[in-house]
Amino acid sequence: MGFIAAIRLVHDELPLVPTIEQRSGVTLRYEYGATTCEQRLQFVSAFGDEHEALEEVMAADPTVANATCVATFENRSIYRVVVETDLEIVPDRCAEAGLFAFRITSAEGGWCARVHLPDRDTLSAFRSQCLDRGVSFHVNHLYDSSVSDEQTYFLTERQYEILTMAYYAGYFEVPRGATQDDLAGRLDISDSAVSQRIRRAVSELITATLENDRAPDEYG
Repeated sequence: MGFIAAIRLVHDELPLVPTIEQRSGVTLRYEYGATTCEQRLQFVSAFGDEHEALEEVMAADPTVANATCVATFENRSIYRVVVETDLEIVPDRCAEAGLFAFRITSAEGGWCARVHLPDRDTLSAFRSQCLDRGVSFHVNHLYDSSVSDEQTYFLTERQYEILTMAYYAGYFEVPRGATQDDLAGRLDISDSAVSQRIRRAVSELITATLENDRAPDEYG
């Protein structure tokens, strides 16, 4: 039961928004936050290859401090930052009311949160708390999860990894910036395994996007 929504949140003082605005070529993904020693910490993944430029911008970002790279992978770096703003991407009160965030990623001028809400009252409370703090709140998608669960598909970690790597390596560009052999070499797997993972991941995304009950019979 409940609803699934994709919500765009925009405000200059949300954590890392100044960085998002200046480094639009890098995708940030919120991982989790913690409070310790009277500090709010936030862990984010950064996808892209502009690490040095990103770190320079993060160092000048007034919403965070002490940006520290804690891990680096082929196409992803994980940073820990101290949050220096009172604004929260998803207020704690909303989590207490049952809101669950599947994924929070950077969007134009802010963040996009894909969340599950137990009822419309929780959505309304989320909206009110954001607007009360001056945060722009725009619902991009909203559907009833109890009748639309065929749209709720999630990629496995391997599928997410291969699609992310392929995207940033230029595999989907025309002409391609990377081949399946290139991706196989980076992951130390076979070309066949790369092909299978990409096909399965793309199939999941298509299934989650298309409304199967409206598909023309001739496509079956």
